[in-house]
Amino acid sequence: MAARSSWQWLFVVVLIVASPLAGYAQEAVLTGTVTDSTGGVLPGVTVTAVHDATGNRFEAVTDEAGIYRIGVRTGAYTLSATLQGFATVTRTGVQLLVGQTGAVNMQMSPSTVQETVTVTADTPLLNVSTSQLGGNVDPQQVQELPVDGRNWMALALLAPGSRTSSTNAASPLPDRNGGEVREYQTNLDGMQVTNSLGGGGQPPFSQEMIQEFQFISNRFDATQGRSQGVQVNVVTKSGTNNLAGSFRANFRDDRFNAQNPALRRKVPISNQQFAGSIGGPLVRDRLHYFGFLEYEREPRTSI
Repeated sequence: MAARSSWQWLFVVVLIVASPLAGYAQEAVLTGTVTDSTGGVLPGVTVTAVHDATGNRFEAVTDEAGIYRIGVRTGAYTLSATLQGFATVTRTGVQLLVGQTGAVNMQMSPSTVQETVTVTADTPLLNVSTSQLGGNVDPQQVQELPVDGRNWMALALLAPGSRTSSTNAASPLPDRNGGEVREYQTNLDGMQVTNSLGGGGQPPFSQEMIQEFQFISNRFDATQGRSQGVQVNVVTKSGTNNLAGSFRANFRDDRFNAQNPALRRKVPISNQQFAGSIGGPLVRDRLHYFGFLEYEREPRTSI
């Protein structure tokens, strides 16, 4: 009985460890066509995408039309294409944000010796793989742009199609029916987290745990459902091969405020926010950890 219980616990641990790896495949997509020097398509080419930050590897083989398609997590990638009788082609600097489909075509040349051709990827000026109206808020913007109250959702106003009203300035989500109903869907690491359509009673998330997010205001595809308004696809932070962490402290206090002109006195306010995070490798290139903590203190005084 004890041995059976041990196997059951081992099975649960494996599921917990493996489930995030399966979820990453839904964050972004790499696709493209592999051809030879004459422009003919090459089936059977092994295309490997290596996540630069974690060393995670994703592989696919081109079909009879020379096309490959790989579901990957967000971040920077190094791609390589290998086929017997051809020189290995490597593309570096391929950057993907959540919800993006990166089209990376590669051309291989015949070779009788083992050699590698390295090409630095260029960022396309126009994304022709989707007609969605919206945009991405990248990790640098989430980390460095200031927002009132550390409300990361306010950064959604940077995306095309995002708007708010003067009566609903606290929420960056689009209004419908004069602000009476705000219809949207929030997905965290591919899972639905909004408990109903509308803006009230939604679960809060710390900005310290948010890596990046995608805001789609129209024309979302069949994989994005349960909303008549917008989709907000959020990716949380994760550990990498490098040990890294952060600490942040924000505060507001009435000692630095001017008097209220109507009350002829300062309105009491005291707010302190503390947040920290740390992440790193458990098994390099294979298993990583990440943790965060946020605390807010705000004594309330009414006048």
